[in-house]
Formats: sequence, structure tokens, C-alpha cells
Amino acid sequence: MDSWYKKCMPKIKDVQPHIKEIVSSLKNAEGVKSMHIWGSYSKNIDKPNTRIKDIDILARTSFHSGDLLAIDNKIVKSICSNSYLENQGYDPSAIKFSKQFLTFAKYNVDCWAISEDRKLVHWGPICVNKKESEDINKEAERYASKNTGTEKKKINKSAEHVRKNWYKHYCSYLDQCFEGMPTGWYKTEDIKVREILSQTIKI
Repeated sequence: MDSWYKKCMPKIKDVQPHIKEIVSSLKNAEGVKSMHIWGSYSKNIDKPNTRIKDIDILARTSFHSGDLLAIDNKIVKSICSNSYLENQGYDPSAIKFSKQFLTFAKYNVDCWAISEDRKLVHWGPICVNKKESEDINKEAERYASKNTGTEKKKINKSAEHVRKNWYKHYCSYLDQCFEGMPTGWYKTEDIKVREILSQTIKI
């Protein structure tokens, strides 16, 4: 039987028993103050049968946003000594944190972090503000529904192959929006850290 995280758009009740296990490797890592889950998971925590496209995990850190924003996929994949990284202007601890966080990718986790200077960053290209993000998400959902003939509201009870097809088109639209943008940490705008944290569930 497939693991829960290999299923397309699992239900919250499928994910919930594994959340602590997912973050266990990062929870006590250098620079990590606390771990949180948010997004569609935290919004629908009281609706265990709700299906979610991905899992938004947020790390509150002691890293400066500039040190995170300097990190891209190329430096994460490089094998370099700490002294070399420091000489190049990088924070080795921030790179190590990023590498550890990215191991969550197999769980279809969206990686977010709050920096010491209270900036919200995301691993991978995103919209710079909430409204633009919501608009593109809705467009992606409409695109998926149009191309599959399946409305989003019917996805929850759809068969696995239907969900996979819908999700494939949803992701395809988003990929087109961010095509050509390098992979790394990106900063969002117009955010209030206290408000974000109030919408999360501490793990």
C-alpha cells in the first residue's frame, strides 16, 4: 500500500498522525525557534475529511532574511566547507537549515520561514503579496477544472486518478506562471508576523 504522502491530495486525517514525525528532524536544528503548520491544513483542522493540495510548514528562525535570500538551489547542492561559505558571504548554518528543510519535499511540503528580522520567506518562486497569490491560485484551480471537466468542489470525493489529473493541471498552470525563475528563498511583502503566527498550529 502506498504511503500517505504518495497519495494525491490526501485528507487532513491521513496527514495528521504524521506531522510531528515530519518536522522531528528540524525542530531542534540550529537556528530554529519553533515549527508551525498553517495554510489549508490549519484552516480546516476541524474538517478531517478535507483534502489538501500540499502541507504548509513554517519554521520560525534566528536567521536574518538576507542570509536566507542569498541561498539558492545551486549553493544548497554544492559541497563546500564552512570557511569557504563564510568567505563567499554565506551563513553556513542558514544553508544547513535550508538543506534539512528541503528533505521535506518528499512529503509535498511547502517550506516557509520567518526570519529574525520578521520577514516571511518561501522556498521557491511565489507571488510577492497575498492578493496576487490568491488570484493566481484561483486561476490555477479554474484552469484545472476547465481542462479536466472536474470542479474543485467535487475533488474531495473523486477517485485517485481524477484527483491526480486535476492536480497535474493545477501545478502546470503554476509552473507556467513562475517559469524561468531560479529556485531559492523568496520574500513576501505586506505581511504581519503576529497575524501569520495566529493562523498557525505550533507543532
